[in-house]
Amino acid sequence: MNHQAKKKFGQNFLRDKNLLMKIVRESNIENKHVLEVGPGQGALTTFLASQATDVVAYEIDESLKPLLNEIQRNFPNLTVKYEDFLEADLSIYENDLHVVANVPYYITTPILFKLLETKKILTASLMIQKEVCDRLLATPNNKEYNALSIILQYHAVVSKMMDVKRHMFYPVPNVDSAVIRIVKRNHPLLDEQQEVLFLSLVKEAFRQKRKTLVNNWFEAFSVPKEKLIQFLETNGYSKDVRAEALTKEDFIKLTKVWNHD
Repeated sequence: MNHQAKKKFGQNFLRDKNLLMKIVRESNIENKHVLEVGPGQGALTTFLASQATDVVAYEIDESLKPLLNEIQRNFPNLTVKYEDFLEADLSIYENDLHVVANVPYYITTPILFKLLETKKILTASLMIQKEVCDRLLATPNNKEYNALSIILQYHAVVSKMMDVKRHMFYPVPNVDSAVIRIVKRNHPLLDEQQEVLFLSLVKEAFRQKRKTLVNNWFEAFSVPKEKLIQFLETNGYSKDVRAEALTKEDFIKLTKVWNHD
């Protein structure tokens, strides 16, 4: 079957078998329960199904059924669900889950948040735009550093597995890719109530990156600027500090002592 890649689904198919095998090998999914997002023509799927206990693949493009049905005939441990992964109810799964996926660029961020919010998902290996990978791994005082960098690094240990050049895809995209490895933390760094506050403080701190922490938090929480300045200086920070200068640990520290009604 000669399937035409659909731009509306962000389809770019990876066909290099050595690279696919390397992704599967370094994802450590042997004898584990795996979710794949966007199996496409099934190039990665076959390697996953040959290693994992079982694979559930979410595919939004039903025109790929003939190709994926053929793979299912060879791998009875593979289930393909023709639905939008972002709309899928993942609470139905009883086992710990491991995600491996070549993620459509245009839905990278919502997929990341869904993975972080789903407690059963323990690890993820995601092929994403290299620029986004750099942003997620960014450290303070780097122009790529943002709220998502901190939120992801709060929830998980994150590393880059490999770079992937654009010419390895068909059709060839306009940018290079990278595979990012996400291993969720066994224990939360804050209790549930503090975590909600932490996420809010981080998101609002980066609301307008050129503004100081005081100005962003003043607009978000309506705490008088004098109180915010005192709060920061008491805890060892300049009144002019910006979010991009603070580490994940800094935000955790400030969350623990935040007490503004």
